[in-house]
Amino acid sequence: MKINSNWLINKNNWSGFLANLLGVIVGIVLTFGGNALWQKHEENKKTKEILILVRNELETNKEWFKDQENTMREDAYVFKKILEINGDYSSLPMDTLSFYISRTMRLKFNQLTTSAWQILQNSDMIQKMSNKELVIRLTECYYWINKMESFILTEYWDNKKKAIPAELDPYKYFEVVMNNKESVFFYSFMNNSDIWNLFPTIDAIIDYTILLLDKYGDFNYNMRAQDEEFESFIKTRIDSLSQKNNTISKEK
Repeated sequence: MKINSNWLINKNNWSGFLANLLGVIVGIVLTFGGNALWQKHEENKKTKEILILVRNELETNKEWFKDQENTMREDAYVFKKILEINGDYSSLPMDTLSFYISRTMRLKFNQLTTSAWQILQNSDMIQKMSNKELVIRLTECYYWINKMESFILTEYWDNKKKAIPAELDPYKYFEVVMNNKESVFFYSFMNNSDIWNLFPTIDAIIDYTILLLDKYGDFNYNMRAQDEEFESFIKTRIDSLSQKNNTISKEK
């Protein structure tokens, strides 16, 4: 039997061609696949880094709210005493009156920092985050943070500026205060218990968001299943802080 050598040559050529073609295809797939994996790795790395910054920012803002609450509570206490005195300033020592003035005259304050959240919000990273539920929680958290800051900077600080008289003499100072309708309104406003419910709410929302960042990062979790846990977390924190504040008020 005579073997066709041309056929063998052609067959070997085709085999070599197919092997080379397969090698090229595999190389292209590995190259593009590797680039895609590397790009995804870099995106995840950047997202993780910015989420760490957001977490640290939330911790900083949490402390900011604590400082604001402490300042407002001191003011509320002083303003309440001013109303209780009802013009009988001789019943209080001069150093006490001076202390009251030093508390009410304070106007220095710092603003919140939201730069990390703005970077994330304005980047394409937020669109590529796999955990869309976490994005929603972060958005809600910063919404309430900004809303609370706006309340503090307008309802509190702006009105406080209007309420403070220019007189520095303690006795004359309080006489002006009691005759100043804006001051009396502000003092009454500061003793409104509804204000103090906002602080534990914001504090709990921030803590819960930090908890989610620590626990889930950029991985998915079931937001619907977490809603009940979120509400329970907020309620427990508010009840706990409310009881603590009531105890402090009674001690004062």
